[in-house]
Amino acid sequence: MSSKSEWPCWEIMGCKGTEKCPARKNPNKPCWEIANELDDYRNMFNVCQDCIVYMLKNGSTILSEKEIRSIMEKKVSCALA
Repeated sequence: MSSKSEWPCWEIMGCKGTEKCPARKNPNKPCWEIANELDDYRNMFNVCQDCIVYMLKNGSTILSEKEIRSIMEKKVSCALA
């Protein structure tokens, strides 16, 4: 099985979004870049920089594997959906 950092954002977030999701339409582009292009509240409030997907994929977290799992289990929705 691949590392969680290689998973698409919708798997990390447990997203049950539709095929309308911009990240699913462009799976090779990081979701935070897609959100930045949308130029909405996510960009204005730096939502992506605080997101577990961003931290996991950029290696910019000091969280343990256990802490990451706990956060992932508590996520309720995808920000792009």
